Amino acid sequence: MGGRTPGPLRVPEGFWARADVGEALGRRDFGRLFGLLRKYAGASQTQIAMAVGMTQGQVSTILAGSRQVTALDVAERALDGLDAPDHARVAYGLAPKRVGKTSGAAKVSPDSRESESPSDRDRPAHPLDSERPADTNMVQLRLKVEGRELLLPLNRRALLHGGAAALLEAFLLDDAADAVLGVAANPRLAERVTVTSTAHLTEILAHLREQWHALVKTDNLLGPRFALTGVLNQISILQGLLASTADTQRADVLQLGAQYAESAAWLYEDSGDLGRARQWTLQAMEWAYEADDQLMLAWTGYRRSQQAAVSGNAAEVIGFARAARRGEDRLPSPMRAAIRVQEACGRALAGDEFRAQSLLDEAHEWAADDTDGDARGGHGSFCTESYIEVNRAACWLTLGRPGAALKVYEDAVPALPAVYQRDRAAAMGRMALAYAQAGQPEAAASTARAALPVARNAGSRRILSEIKQVGAALEPRRALPAVAELLADLDQEAA
Repeated sequence: MGGRTPGPLRVPEGFWARADVGEALGRRDFGRLFGLLRKYAGASQTQIAMAVGMTQGQVSTILAGSRQVTALDVAERALDGLDAPDHARVAYGLAPKRVGKTSGAAKVSPDSRESESPSDRDRPAHPLDSERPADTNMVQLRLKVEGRELLLPLNRRALLHGGAAALLEAFLLDDAADAVLGVAANPRLAERVTVTSTAHLTEILAHLREQWHALVKTDNLLGPRFALTGVLNQISILQGLLASTADTQRADVLQLGAQYAESAAWLYEDSGDLGRARQWTLQAMEWAYEADDQLMLAWTGYRRSQQAAVSGNAAEVIGFARAARRGEDRLPSPMRAAIRVQEACGRALAGDEFRAQSLLDEAHEWAADDTDGDARGGHGSFCTESYIEVNRAACWLTLGRPGAALKVYEDAVPALPAVYQRDRAAAMGRMALAYAQAGQPEAAASTARAALPVARNAGSRRILSEIKQVGAALEPRRALPAVAELLADLDQEAA
């Protein structure tokens, strides 16, 4: 292979008794702790990442001091991975590790009571036990999250093919999902990846490329809740491959890794987690730079422009989009179109109506013609003519012209390809805001209500946030039946 697979991290004897290590633990400073592991254990960033269940990019940012570990479940998982003794855990502020301890309980079996302890069998039956499906193709998933017990009937075949982690993420949200996924996911998956031959590696990469297209389509149809775990699982495999490949083979792995990392960035962004979105964008940039993948470097510039738009920073939106356009003659047409659309959004934020509209007109020259939603046409395949027009309407809305926006939305939204279900919901959320600003509260409420189920089921907090803005704008018109129904739905969402 030409590369050497790093062995597992070996913490030297006496490491946890060192005064500087104790000081790092007392301050909850993982950056310092990782630095001491590098100093005394000779550990690489990759070895640390494998041990603690993080990406190499995450370890790098923690070492640099630009990121801190604040979540106790993440800290506990990291210290467990390093096999820290009880006195080290206590110094950090965690309880001593008990035999058989888990941060949550997730049992999957044809009959979950078969795997219970004797004391569990002696307790009264769970209220939901009588509702178990009689179908032998079903399994019971019993979850204990923050003291609450949930019982979920799942199809055995779906469980085997979908994976426990993906299903858990689909059913649970926020911190509860993170806690359960910490039990279900295997943070050491990457350590076990081995490559036996060049042909074997080629087959692995071909399989992962196909999986990427499938996950892109899953995202377009169902949203980040159903796609994110699959993307992260494939990234863990690619990280393992990076540890055992070199030269041109490594470049191939890096290129695909950057592709997956960029997808993770978008999924986190759509989920409302901008911090993780930026981290994965930086990881994609790092891998693309090492692989000399100029197309991905341009696309990560586009992604950073989108992230800047969330905070309304027009200068950054325009700056990143223009950086993505450098040497654009080499870019595929859909990418050129999408980057122009993004710069147009920045120009609208800056109040430059003429330049925004001109860029959107130019984008039509390179518009994609995609109805499959699996990005086989490359990055930017979603940038169809209807997508460009939906963004033209968004620019009119940003410029304070809701009437002009509505004229465009009413033609463009129905023309979006059916596979782009979430894009349609996002456009309807903004269309509802345009109706509200144009003084049409009932049309605003009904449009927002139509978008709400898609946003909720997809786990798209980005769209939910926009629908909540519509609700806030319509609050004074609560007496209208359509508005009252929307506000009731949003109250239920908050509950």
